[in-house]
Amino acid sequence: MFYLKRIFVLSLLVFIPVNIFAEIQYVYMKDGRILKGEVLHQSAFKIRFKSAEGKEEEILKSSIRRITFKNPDIKEPIKQEKIEKPDPAIEAKVDQQKIKPIFSDRHSFEILGGIGRSSYESQVPNFHRNVEQYGSILGGNGGFFYNSPDRKNSDAKTINLRYTWKRIVAELGGSHLNSLESVNNFGYIVYPDLSGTTVSQGAFSPGVPYHTISYKQINAQISYTVYSRSGLEIRPILGYHKIWQKGKDDSTYDISPKDPTNTNAVDWTIKYGTSFSDYLSGPSVGAAIEYKWKEKWETRWEFQKQFLHGNSIYTRDQIAYLVGSFFEERAALNNQWKVDSQVISGKLIYHWRDSIFFWTGFQYSKLSYKMEHLGGDLDLNGTALDAYINTILIQSLTQGLAGNSTAKAIYIGAGYSLDFSKKETQ
Repeated sequence: MFYLKRIFVLSLLVFIPVNIFAEIQYVYMKDGRILKGEVLHQSAFKIRFKSAEGKEEEILKSSIRRITFKNPDIKEPIKQEKIEKPDPAIEAKVDQQKIKPIFSDRHSFEILGGIGRSSYESQVPNFHRNVEQYGSILGGNGGFFYNSPDRKNSDAKTINLRYTWKRIVAELGGSHLNSLESVNNFGYIVYPDLSGTTVSQGAFSPGVPYHTISYKQINAQISYTVYSRSGLEIRPILGYHKIWQKGKDDSTYDISPKDPTNTNAVDWTIKYGTSFSDYLSGPSVGAAIEYKWKEKWETRWEFQKQFLHGNSIYTRDQIAYLVGSFFEERAALNNQWKVDSQVISGKLIYHWRDSIFFWTGFQYSKLSYKMEHLGGDLDLNGTALDAYINTILIQSLTQGLAGNSTAKAIYIGAGYSLDFSKKETQ
């Protein structure tokens, strides 16, 4: 009978879980709770904890007072809970010790996208309209004059890829901004009448619908963290940018009514069309400032200066119709530019889950143009010498017509991140 009892006790021990012999960890929370279990692994900001009942959860380190192997039933003197202000030199040293492992383990990739509203004003069509007005005045061969453009906001979208490895951050992104523009015009059209003489007749646009002008930009950049403390991070940036600007208006009609004082004048209907394209590219330098707080919130700021070169093409067509008659004229300019640009962008980010975040932000670009070469097919009357002198005069006068392009947008969006730096510690 004694041997049967021994066998029964030993058989019970076989079914007792082995992990009861492992050391139990106690997590003291700031809210007063004491969790009993095992820390499976940890990152810079949180731990994965398995309770004694087998339930796993992630706990932010900011909500933990301490982790020990000591049974919480043993009372501790109150004085041990007193928080003393550390020496500043020691605190700075501890901060640096905390930063070092964060950078040594940091390895992630994220993609974010956003939509919003944008306001865009291009100096390219404004410049060419002013050049056309100078040509009309100096050439004396007709031409049109323009009122200040009327603009409306339109849609915007952006996307960005970001790769982080230790202190290095590499990014590839792009944005597309749009705006609506309407420009009224008036002036004179010069044409040969039915008797073969030249007639100058006034024309105007009775109403101009809005057309879209667009601003597209792609950029690649790399930065390196030179300063980081208490959630603040500063990085210098080197980048390269490409910018496309385009606009086209084929929906405008001009009316040229008959001049009652001129018996040779006739009524004309004029199809009026303009288009422009602008291509710029070049390097950039700048700085990124990021700040993280309360574990889930983050702000990102970027300040960049771009050094761009490129060219623009602008065309203006007039096609006039009348029974038995037809008139067509085109003016085109192809200019080369040097452009200094300043870009500011900002983002406010909320990390909803480990891999999902939401953000809102803005983008502002100002492009200051300086003309390097004026080229085109301006129609100038007179002798070859007169045409040459007028061309030089137009180039001299138009140097001061180059202005600024501005592109502004506000966004809301979401993103997804992958953290490759998670390491499990048993």
